[in-house]
Amino acid sequence: MPATPTAAAVLLAAADDLLTGSPNGDGLLTPAGRDRGAVYALRIALEAAVDAALAAEEAGLGGLRSMRAKLLCLHHYAGPARARRAHTLWNRLSAACKYHHDELGPTHAQVRSWRAAVGALVTELNT
Repeated sequence: MPATPTAAAVLLAAADDLLTGSPNGDGLLTPAGRDRGAVYALRIALEAAVDAALAAEEAGLGGLRSMRAKLLCLHHYAGPARARRAHTLWNRLSAACKYHHDELGPTHAQVRSWRAAVGALVTELNT
């Protein structure tokens, strides 16, 4: 029986699809729109991986709603280095998700590097 993919794995695959620019049939997404969509998918994948890591460690942490609180708890369960990486990535992805008319969005290269970093962190948190 094949293993069911985790929510983070599904979201990482969605980000990959957006980053590769594979045709989606409707032609409505611009390259910048694909990059911003991939950033959203990456942030949610990171949040799902943090949720899964905390749920596996302590049953009482499932009630936490704030991602900042979850990232603080992650220091204890995943170690300070991983927690700092997760916090930094989450902050950068959250800032990139916001649209400001006077700022440029994330570049394709930035999103690709964030994809690699989130993928590695998701893998580490799953172990």
